[in-house]
Amino acid sequence: MNVAIIGCSGMGRVHADALTKAGLRVALCVDTVRANAEALAKAYGAKVAASAAKAMTAKDIDAVLIATPTPFHLEYILKAAKAGKHIFCEKPFCRTEAECKEAIAAAKKAGVKLFVGHVVRYFHEFEAMKAQVESGKIGKPGFVKISRGGIFPGGPKSWFANYKMSGGVTLDCMIHDLDWVRYVFGEPVRIYGKALMRSGKEPMDYSQVTMRLKSGLIATIIGTWAHPAGFRVQAEICGDGGMVQYDSADAPMSSMKRETGSGPSMIVPASPVSESPYQREWEDFAAWVRDDRAPRVTPEDGMIAVRMAEAALESSATGKPVRL
Repeated sequence: MNVAIIGCSGMGRVHADALTKAGLRVALCVDTVRANAEALAKAYGAKVAASAAKAMTAKDIDAVLIATPTPFHLEYILKAAKAGKHIFCEKPFCRTEAECKEAIAAAKKAGVKLFVGHVVRYFHEFEAMKAQVESGKIGKPGFVKISRGGIFPGGPKSWFANYKMSGGVTLDCMIHDLDWVRYVFGEPVRIYGKALMRSGKEPMDYSQVTMRLKSGLIATIIGTWAHPAGFRVQAEICGDGGMVQYDSADAPMSSMKRETGSGPSMIVPASPVSESPYQREWEDFAAWVRDDRAPRVTPEDGMIAVRMAEAALESSATGKPVRL
């Protein structure tokens, strides 16, 4: 399967490595900074396309990876769907729930597969916690706490500090855990959030969400771009029969990768195992395209995650909980 990559910095590079290991091929590279596209193309023996439109309409391209800033996801999804290409879109799915709905409708009309990269569902550590819960090892779950983040994804051309574009740590980073809690424990009914979202010379963001699920479970989720260095993930799941914990600080240092380039620098959580979670999500996507096997993440899952993040931001702005 030949893949065109739209957005060749940061996550574009992470996905290029992962999709290659999953047996797919980087065939075309496009970036607004041509040097990024040329560097990635050279690394994988691919060609550089003059524009996203040309990459999407190329006859030998089977799928398109969209790894651009979030506000451009919908535009490229619509173009890829119109061109009849299958789509792998990095999370967040789109900037708003309304945009997600439009993207889903376009993919369905075109008859193409549309996948959203909620990679935490594929992390071995989170899979292990899910298995512990489902096996009944901790009894009936009642409380979950997850925190994720570290440094602000900065740099001279960082777009993350424009919160209208990025949605801050709530939409861009915490959305992983909003999605995972729903994936494991069921539908949310109420969300209350607070977010810092500080701009200026030294931007920082810190967000905390308290969420009640239909099951009665309470979840506290923290996202931070306010630490001076590093990246860390912690999770704690409490049931009436026990507790399971995870702390990425216990993992090898190799499980964190710094991504730099002409765009924002960022630290990307990786995995010390031979088959990375990013590779596993590409294998899932490929199986969906090739064999029509239902993937672990649906476009609707991606849309609901955006809806949850939007509710958290709305609550933070109004000071009131939002019912879903």
